[in-house]
Amino acid sequence: MFEKYLNIPVVLAGLMLPVLLLPGPASAHSDADKPQMVDLWRPGDSGQRMRIRGRVTSLDGRPVPNVVIGFRHADSEGLDWSYHRGQVTANDKGIYQFGSVIPGNSHRLSHVHVTVDHDGYQYLDTEFYFKDDPKADSEHPNAIFLEAGTVEGETMMYGRFDITLIPR
Repeated sequence: MFEKYLNIPVVLAGLMLPVLLLPGPASAHSDADKPQMVDLWRPGDSGQRMRIRGRVTSLDGRPVPNVVIGFRHADSEGLDWSYHRGQVTANDKGIYQFGSVIPGNSHRLSHVHVTVDHDGYQYLDTEFYFKDDPKADSEHPNAIFLEAGTVEGETMMYGRFDITLIPR
């Protein structure tokens, strides 16, 4: 009867247990739950592509919904600042994501500028760095780790940068 459903062995406390995945709703999440994706990458851009995702919260850890976050950074050579800039709006859970290329470091460490101006919170102007950049302090709280993944045959670097806003 259940032959057409996926049977996955799971190891729990040293025991291998079968788990049967039965059909259910296609998704418990609606498209409205998914964070908007803004990609600053354009065909022809040189350098390694990246995707950054994060969550915007207040000091008490609660998500801050619908925050507009600005990003800007140099190109992969660390020179041109003209078009790697944009904005993304976090979803109702405070989650955002954007894509681009890893900026170069011609004059200082590789970094991405981040700005947030949201009612009821102090203006934020900060930047994040990449832990593997030799010019970066890998222990700095704004230094993020990038991990490689492959999407449709292309290597993409993924990272996370969470933002905490301070109430006014």
